[in-house]
Amino acid sequence: MSIVVFFDLGDTLVIPRLSDNGSLLELKVLPFVPDVLDKLRGTEVNNMKLRLGVISNTGEETLARMHAMMAAARLLDFFDPTLLLFSSVEGIDKRQKQFFERAVQRSGARPEQCIYVGEDEAERGTAEAARLRTSYHPLHVFHVIDLIAQGH
Repeated sequence: MSIVVFFDLGDTLVIPRLSDNGSLLELKVLPFVPDVLDKLRGTEVNNMKLRLGVISNTGEETLARMHAMMAAARLLDFFDPTLLLFSSVEGIDKRQKQFFERAVQRSGARPEQCIYVGEDEAERGTAEAARLRTSYHPLHVFHVIDLIAQGH
């Protein structure tokens, strides 16, 4: 059994730098993010392993490009490769409940064992409609993990 934490990228973990035509040039990691991800990676809570993933809207970017951008930002190694869901690859985005349901299915966990961390209230609402727990900030996710561990 595991608890799965899915993060949004833009404005949650990174500030994306875009070209004039909207393509991704760089992911600038927010200062607190490496410490948070390092604390979460490989942690166990009540004999449940913590796994990390991404659910992100990514415009027209390819899977290879997203992997390269995350690697350049030194983020890629924190995440389970099977739990990286990008809208440009999946063909759906975070406005659709199915995107979150697909993430849960891919994780093999129950929806209530999955947490979506994102700054956008509407996206959190869509995640909640898919029965995921939500957190508005990477530092707040520790509280949500504690609630799951306590059986809430």
